[in-house]
Amino acid sequence: MFRRLSAGVLLSLVPLSAAHAAQEDEQIWLAQFSTINLDKRVLLFAEAQMRLTDGADRPSQFFLRPALGYQVTDAVSVYAGYAWVRVEPLNGAAVTEHRAYQQLSVRLAGGPGKVTVNSRTRLEQRFIVGRPDMGWRLRSLVRVDVPLGKGFGAIVTTEPFANLDTTTWGQRAGFDQIRGFAGIGIPVARGIALEVGYAGQYTKRFAAPDRMNHIGSVSFNIRR
Repeated sequence: MFRRLSAGVLLSLVPLSAAHAAQEDEQIWLAQFSTINLDKRVLLFAEAQMRLTDGADRPSQFFLRPALGYQVTDAVSVYAGYAWVRVEPLNGAAVTEHRAYQQLSVRLAGGPGKVTVNSRTRLEQRFIVGRPDMGWRLRSLVRVDVPLGKGFGAIVTTEPFANLDTTTWGQRAGFDQIRGFAGIGIPVARGIALEVGYAGQYTKRFAAPDRMNHIGSVSFNIRR
């Protein structure tokens, strides 16, 4: 059900002809997210992620993404961070990317124990090792959490990406990709939860068919 729901949301947002022409892949994404309150206002965020691609047969993408945040109000926080990204394709040379990013997170509706809607808007500056120019990208995630009782919850997200400029290393201004996720939050301990479900990722590509990735997503989340 979750795979059909997420894929349906994604495909409704891209042209039908493009969706039919896209190459497809099955992947597994494993992630760990931590958000630590250093005091009442200052937040430390850390993310580590590994993605298995090409039929979930091999690890080929690795992410480390720390950030420092500030809780402006109970519903609004801002972050500045850095991401290290390593991509090792099946054929071709490995690519290392460095990103600086700024982020605004807002609780749009709801709260503890209620249906909650959150947004996360992130502006990225992307640097590819060995290439001279920088790419700008904007991404905006909306997440809905629905309590199911006893700490369990249903989760649905959508996140479009837009490139703000064109670079020599392959980024093209305009629509880049859209992701969707549908899954379940499972409590493990106080402030710790697993989120398991299906994610779909539709990516616009140039000089190659577009890409539709079907992803089994597992994340371990810590909030202290």
